[in-house]
Amino acid sequence: MMTSQSQAKEKLHHVTSVVTEPEDNVKFYDEWAETFDENQISSGYNGPVKSASILSSYLPNTDARILDFACGTGRVAGELSKLGYRNIDGLDASQKSLDVAARKDIMNELICVWVDDKTIKIASDCYDGLICVGGFVPGHLHSDCFDEWIRIVKPGGVIVNVLRQQWLDEYEPYANNQLEDDMKQKERSMKWELIQRGNFDGGDQQWKMAVFIHKVL
Repeated sequence: MMTSQSQAKEKLHHVTSVVTEPEDNVKFYDEWAETFDENQISSGYNGPVKSASILSSYLPNTDARILDFACGTGRVAGELSKLGYRNIDGLDASQKSLDVAARKDIMNELICVWVDDKTIKIASDCYDGLICVGGFVPGHLHSDCFDEWIRIVKPGGVIVNVLRQQWLDEYEPYANNQLEDDMKQKERSMKWELIQRGNFDGGDQQWKMAVFIHKVL
């Protein structure tokens, strides 16, 4: 019988090595939703814990309105909730994952949409902060979402983007500084400024995480 940890490894390998069409990705996450939290925790991945702590250090006001972007089942929002944040919304393409998140009763509004270069139905200057943990994965988010992030976060607001360093090194659309160059282009356009670029251990050798923290201008 497959253990939860081995199941986690199999699922994580699939989602990061098989680049499929958006609708196939959504179906995959819909089918994984009920065991997603258990699988991630058993894998030793602690990115949500550390990412929530990072956001709290740059946005200490627990009344701040935050969007958990690519929130999945709400693990990051759960960690933010433990830190006292209560004004959190979530956005994800998987409705089944959002259904799991809804049962936790830690987020206010849950928005189901597959994000590309289209405008999201969220008002401009709506959030004090945005956090995205693990949204930049092969076949998932691309830099065309940055303009929307900047639009919906208030000037002076904080954006925290966390992804595996491996994808910055190996995944063609991100590698060779392509993703970071797209971030820098927004800096040159005076849309946001980089506050911090760093790395942290996400709990396992495969989970060396890169973190980018920007302030919206």
